[in-house]
Amino acid sequence: MDVRDKMTWVALELTKAGEQKAIDSTLTVALRSALGIPDSHLVFVPYASYAKGGRSVSVRLIEGYAFVASGLVETRYFSLERGPFVERVMSTKGAHNMRVLQTVPDARIRSMMAQLREQVASDLEIGAVVKITGGNYLHLEGVIVDLTDDRAAVRIKLRSLDVVAFLPKVFIDVITEDGEDNRDEIDALDIAVGPEFIPED
Repeated sequence: MDVRDKMTWVALELTKAGEQKAIDSTLTVALRSALGIPDSHLVFVPYASYAKGGRSVSVRLIEGYAFVASGLVETRYFSLERGPFVERVMSTKGAHNMRVLQTVPDARIRSMMAQLREQVASDLEIGAVVKITGGNYLHLEGVIVDLTDDRAAVRIKLRSLDVVAFLPKVFIDVITEDGEDNRDEIDALDIAVGPEFIPED
C-alpha cells in the first residue's frame, strides 16, 4: 500500500471556545458540522466528561488539542481556522511556501485513546451507567453493581436478558451526561508513516 493511503490524523490547536466545547463533550459534533463530514469520519477529542457522585468529572489527556482523521482535501481542514473553535491547524511550509498538513501517526492516536479509557476506567463507581465496548456484550448498556481491581460487574437488562457480566474495566465506557459514550470507535488500522506531531504533555 502507498504510505499516502495509510491512516493519519490532523492535529488541531483549539481556541478557548473550542476547549470549552471539548469539556462539554460537544466539540466532536461541532467539528463534524464545520467540516461537513459524516459520523463515520473519525474525530478524537482527548477529553472525557461524566457524572460521578452527583458531580461532573472531566479528564483531560492533552489540553487544547483535538484530532481529525485524514482523507479530506487539505483546504477543508485549514478552513476550520476561520471558525470559533480552532486556533490553528498544525502544518509546515512546503514548496513555494505552501502549507502542508503535519499529521500524527494512527498508532499514536490509538495509544492516546487507550490512555483516556484507562483513566476513565480507574474512576468507575458502583451505580454508573456504562456502555460495553468489547467482548460478548459489545454495544450493550448496563449498570455497574460491583468492582474489583481490574474488572467491573455490569448488570445488563433487556427484555430477554438479565445477567451480571464480569468485564475488564477497559471494555466499558461511562455514559456521559449528554448520553454519549466516551470512545470513538476505531478499526484495526495500519500504523501511519510520515511527519509526526506530538503535543507536549
